[in-house]
Amino acid sequence: MTESILTSAGIRLNRTASSREEAVRLAGDLLVGLGAVRPAYVDGMWERELLMSSFIGEATAIPHGTDASRVHVNFAQLALLRFTGPVDWDGDDVRLVIGIASANDDHVETLGRLAEILLDDQRRTVLFHDDDPDAIARLIGKAFDD
Repeated sequence: MTESILTSAGIRLNRTASSREEAVRLAGDLLVGLGAVRPAYVDGMWERELLMSSFIGEATAIPHGTDASRVHVNFAQLALLRFTGPVDWDGDDVRLVIGIASANDDHVETLGRLAEILLDDQRRTVLFHDDDPDAIARLIGKAFDD
C-alpha cells in the first residue's frame, strides 16, 4: 500500500444520494473514473452490498466488490464521498462512503486501517468536516505509510 491509495481526485464532498445503491454506484463510478477498476467492478460492489451491508458504524460505509469482481481491478485505490445529508443504509444513516478497489485480500488490511482512523475522534472529525480534499487524502495516506 502506498500513500497514493487516496488522492484528492478520488474525493467528492457535499454530495447527495437518494439510496444506498446510488451511493455505492457513485463510489464505484469514481473508482472507474480514476482508472482503478473497470465498470463491471461497480456491479460487483452492489452485488456484495446485497449479500452483506458495508455499514461499519460511525455513519460510514465501506463498499467493495465481491471476490469474483476483483478481476476487474487495475490497481488498489480508495474513493471517498461525503454526503450533505444522511443516506438510508438499510436502516442506518450514512454520511461517509469509502469505496475500496483491491485485487486481492489487501481490502482486509485496508478496512482495518480505515477503522483505526474512524475510531479516533480527531481524525474522524477531519473526514466528516474538513473541506480540503488534500488534507483528507494526507490523513488517509498517513495511515497507509507504514
